[in-house]
Amino acid sequence: MNRPARHLRKTLDAVAANNQSAALDVMRAADQLGDEVLRQRLLGVIHRLNQDAEELRLARDEVQGDHFKRA
Repeated sequence: MNRPARHLRKTLDAVAANNQSAALDVMRAADQLGDEVLRQRLLGVIHRLNQDAEELRLARDEVQGDHFKRA
């Protein structure tokens, strides 16, 4: 795998991990809320953060060394 592809894979993985970490922090905050409407909105944010993390990891897995081309 070439260097740009490795760097891209590493970056995608780091962003995915950050999304999941943020989702956990938001989940902890949502659990402490008394406002159910806000809590439900935050649960939607948590869901989107986790979905985005999964999509980033799928994109990371698609990056193949010799098949990676610059856009």
